[in-house]
Amino acid sequence: MKPFILIAALVISLAACAPKQAPKEKAAPVMVEANLKVEGMSCDGCELTIAKGVNLLAGIDSISANHEDSTAFVRFDSNKTNLAEISKAIEGRGYVVASK
Repeated sequence: MKPFILIAALVISLAACAPKQAPKEKAAPVMVEANLKVEGMSCDGCELTIAKGVNLLAGIDSISANHEDSTAFVRFDSNKTNLAEISKAIEGRGYVVASK
C-alpha cells in the first residue's frame, strides 16, 4: 500500500509542477471596408432587412444599405468573417450581390 501512496504522491506533485499553457492570444482585428452592389432593393425596408441579416455575422462593425443606388457598405473584422459570408447573408434575405 505504501508504494502506491508514494507513486500517487509523485504523480500529483509532477502534475502540479507542470508548466501552465499560456492562454491563446486573440488576433488583433483586421478591419476591412467593402462596398457591394446589391440588386433587388426597392425601399427602406429592404435596407433594414439586409442590415439585420449581415449583423447576425460575427465581426461586423457596421453595415448600411442604400436602395437608391443599390449598394451596401460594410465594415468588418476579416479574422471573423469575409465577403463570401456577407454576400451569402445578403442573398439569404432574397437579394443578389452583383459584385463580390
